[in-house]
Amino acid sequence: MNDLLYGIHPVYEALVAGRREFKGLYVSKSRRAKGIQDLLERAQAEGIPIQHKAPDYFRSRLGASVHQGVAARVSDYPLVDIDAILRKAETDGELPIVMALDGIEDPQNLGSLIRTGLAMGAHGIVLAKNRSAPLVPSVSKASSGAMEHTLIARVTNLVAALKKLKKAGLWVVGADAGSEQRADEADFNVGLVLVIGGEGKGIRPLVRKTCDYLVSVPQRNLVDSLNAAVAGAVVLYEVMRQRRK
Repeated sequence: MNDLLYGIHPVYEALVAGRREFKGLYVSKSRRAKGIQDLLERAQAEGIPIQHKAPDYFRSRLGASVHQGVAARVSDYPLVDIDAILRKAETDGELPIVMALDGIEDPQNLGSLIRTGLAMGAHGIVLAKNRSAPLVPSVSKASSGAMEHTLIARVTNLVAALKKLKKAGLWVVGADAGSEQRADEADFNVGLVLVIGGEGKGIRPLVRKTCDYLVSVPQRNLVDSLNAAVAGAVVLYEVMRQRRK
């Protein structure tokens, strides 16, 4: 089944990434060319059919989604396996950074984590098939198109996947608000898997048990813990900070 990808950044980044097949590009008749000229020129250069549609077309297909008058009929999102993520780290000549997301069910949080992961140099993301938001266009939109450049593996058994990454020499570290080990006091200059738990429930017990250790984000006021996307972003920044010393 094809996805109707929407929004300027997701559609443009999917074109740039070249990982999806484009069946057609749809632009609202009320949409000015200003701001999407690069997108239109790239689509024309690649021979992608461009159709101008009435605004009602977007409303009927995408509802209240912030589509910006741009959508594209594309092939399914291309998943990879864990080995592909490890190969990318090797090709880049870097210590691997892999994000393992355990139960991120909110599309906005998932998109935000994908965007942060790409910005902070993560080589890929591992998702559990169950208790995880599907990789639908709304997630690509929430990631501002970063999902189109990200290597993502979806696995049946997250614990088994973490054990495989351990055998490859990576340390598995879980982000947990209750840990006494502060993220800024941990040593992240190793091949790393960062496990981030879902909203509310956090990391599941079996996944937590598989972690080599847990870290927390230091906070001055503990009125409420940080959500998954924010906590993940803070820890990933600390990883990048340490590696750039």
